[in-house]
Amino acid sequence: MILLIANEKANWGSGRRKCRQVRAFLEGQGLRACVSTTQYPGHARELAATAAAQEIDTVVVIGGDGTVNEVIAGLLTSDKDLRPGVAIIPAGSSNDFSKSLGIPQGLREACEVIVRGRVREVDVGQAGPHYFGSASCLGYFAEVAARSLEMRKLRGSLRYVIPAFRVIRNMTEGWEMTVKADGRVLHGNYAVLLVGNAPRFGGLTMLPGARPDDGLLDCLLIEMASRWEALQLIPLVYRKALERHRRATRFQATAISVALARPTKVCNDGEMIPEVLESLEYRVLPRRLRVLC
Repeated sequence: MILLIANEKANWGSGRRKCRQVRAFLEGQGLRACVSTTQYPGHARELAATAAAQEIDTVVVIGGDGTVNEVIAGLLTSDKDLRPGVAIIPAGSSNDFSKSLGIPQGLREACEVIVRGRVREVDVGQAGPHYFGSASCLGYFAEVAARSLEMRKLRGSLRYVIPAFRVIRNMTEGWEMTVKADGRVLHGNYAVLLVGNAPRFGGLTMLPGARPDDGLLDCLLIEMASRWEALQLIPLVYRKALERHRRATRFQATAISVALARPTKVCNDGEMIPEVLESLEYRVLPRRLRVLC
């Protein structure tokens, strides 16, 4: 049995049209599919948790990175050894997780991936009690992500780059952080911590070379900089060279502990965690998710 979890409001309603087309395609291939549509924030998580309990074979997510994030979280509530496989029909503004996994962005091609049924086991990142497929961030990257949610009409990287200019204009101080990563300790005044499970975040390749199945988190720590230096980061992101900035440090770890002198917002897969935090524990969950790709 295949369950379609659809965010019909994704990308200005394109999710509704894609849901009808996906169901018709799958049933035309002789596959039985039922549909559940999300009605409120967190609903996809509940639907995915129910699907895991009911032993659904495959959950097809029709939506963007936020809906995928909720489905991942819902599936991981199950303590069963074999959880449903996940397929993704991209219908969001950035679709970073599906792009990182090489899932086709066209609807028909993405449906054909489901029919082929090839499964890849990938890691999942955990930030406290929350999960992420692509990346988690705190500091000014999280401030940018929060503002991006107000710009629903924009797609892809522009949804993050335009708010970035506004955040840079208004930034004043960094965060005194102590970051412990597999025995390594970094302490200083930082503007950003990005913890990635995959190379893409915010519509761009932020962590080139990061692999979602290597059992490691790829991290980027950026020291507090002047506004002028911060502006120089933007073209580096487009060149996939953010880590080359003199204030950036990239490293890998399986577990990360972060303590901050003042609270920060936190963003997972483009969605904001409701609370602000002064400490956070990250870890990688190796090969915890089965994805058709």
